[in-house]
Order: sequence, then structure tokens, then C-alpha cells
Amino acid sequence: MPTKTPDLSGLLLSPFVMASRMPILWYESFNPDPGRRTETNRMVMEKLSAAQEGLLGAQVALGHAMAENVAAMVFGRIPNATPHNTANAMMHASLAPAARQVKANAKRLRQR
Repeated sequence: MPTKTPDLSGLLLSPFVMASRMPILWYESFNPDPGRRTETNRMVMEKLSAAQEGLLGAQVALGHAMAENVAAMVFGRIPNATPHNTANAMMHASLAPAARQVKANAKRLRQR
């Protein structure tokens, strides 16, 4: 199963994003005003949505590999989707949303 390799270099920006958010979180911890917790709320929602999107992407990649193998067996061909290719596609599908989100966060936090 040929898979397009996604750009996961955004994951290398994680330390920058964490370091950029630490002063904001530190300030929010000493000023417990619910109206000023926008960054914390945004951070939690982004993580939840990226995790959910990654889980769905991994399930879609697994379903695609299963369907491809069943179709190959039905039509008398040798299945293309090996366990290694399937695991690789699932890993990339699950990490791509997180990498995209980290890259967007780094760009947004750099402008602050």
C-alpha cells in the first residue's frame, strides 16, 4: 500500500510551543479569572481535537488496508498491504494532525 509520507517536522517545534506557553500558564495560575483562560482552553481543545482526528485517521488507514487485502483475495491477487505498511500508514495518519497543530501553534505563538 503506497503511502504519502506526511511532513512530521512540526513535531520538532513542540519544545518551542511548550516554552512559549509556560509564562502564559504561570500567569493564569496566579490570576484565576475564568475570562482570562483563553490560552488554556484553546490548548486543551486543540489537543483533544488533534487526538480525535489522529485516532480517526489511524482507523481509516487500518480499514483501507483491510479492504485492500479482502479485495485482493476476492479477485485472486496477492495482497499489497503488509503489516509493516499498514502500521506505517496508521502511525503517519495518527501523528499528522498533531504535527500540523504544533506547527500552527508555533506560528501563532511566535507572533505574540
